[in-house]
Amino acid sequence: MEKRKIIIDTDPGIDDAFAITAASKYSNFEILGVTSVAGNKGLEVTTQNALKLVKLNNIDCMVYKGASDSLLEQELPKSDNAGAHGVDGLGGVQLDYDEEKLSNKHAVDFILETVKKYPNEIEIFTLGPVTNIALAIQKDIETMKLVKSIWSMGGGVVTGNMNPVAEFNYWFDAKAVEIMYSIGEYVDIHMIGLNVTQPSYLSANDILFMKLEGGQLGEILYNMQQSVLPVSGWEEERIIGNIIHDLLTVIYAIDSSVCPNVLRTNLQVSTEDFTVGQTVVDQIRTRQYGPDNAFVAMSVDSRKYKELFMEIVFGKETGLLYKNHVIS
Repeated sequence: MEKRKIIIDTDPGIDDAFAITAASKYSNFEILGVTSVAGNKGLEVTTQNALKLVKLNNIDCMVYKGASDSLLEQELPKSDNAGAHGVDGLGGVQLDYDEEKLSNKHAVDFILETVKKYPNEIEIFTLGPVTNIALAIQKDIETMKLVKSIWSMGGGVVTGNMNPVAEFNYWFDAKAVEIMYSIGEYVDIHMIGLNVTQPSYLSANDILFMKLEGGQLGEILYNMQQSVLPVSGWEEERIIGNIIHDLLTVIYAIDSSVCPNVLRTNLQVSTEDFTVGQTVVDQIRTRQYGPDNAFVAMSVDSRKYKELFMEIVFGKETGLLYKNHVIS
């Protein structure tokens, strides 16, 4: 079977680290490149973190530096704020990286060249703000219409986590989101939002299991979360665990049954005032606001999602052990 050709657009980020790790371990993915964007941290930090994750997971590809600023002028969080990812974006875990894996080519140029080379084959995972995707559309919309699919962690049919109605990635650059969904009539764009990522958090049991049974990689992923769990878990979300938003995006792309209810409909995003970043999903399909441009994940099988994650990343034997013995 021919492997699926993917590009990972990312702003690592602990949840990005989990998602990239899962993608690298799935045998039917061929990762052609990793593109960095400002988001969880500033561009220099997210680029360095992307390099670290490429090395950690032995991914045979280059890293391409992308956009450092949002297309929508607004006050953005300071990149030195520890927040939910720690000061360095990876929970303080020290990882090596190879500088020679950083390409001189801009992320937007890499995306466009790759889509031209493999028309209707490229799948793009957006794990951070979608600024690089929007810039590519602005530069060459006809080429971007030849993307096979976009799997986008962002938005939600639920209350927000940056303002009352907006999720972080889409809030960070709502203008870019608007541009991305403008090609949704031609490209399959899947929105994996807070309404499905928040209920599918990794519990304290899940996290400890990775350390106990996941070998060196499991211990690294465990350690990434330890300094941020009290903030991102209990203080912010009132859960004993951690929400690994981006990971669900990758697992859903591998096995769509983890999100059994998906709505094909029109999606609009607010770019103004106190609702900036809000995703307005036409759940009743009024068809008043334009053609269908999104596949919106509406529900999640949390247990199946976590079982697949454990099996893909740590192997079938470990996955079976988790399935049979861990209560999450």
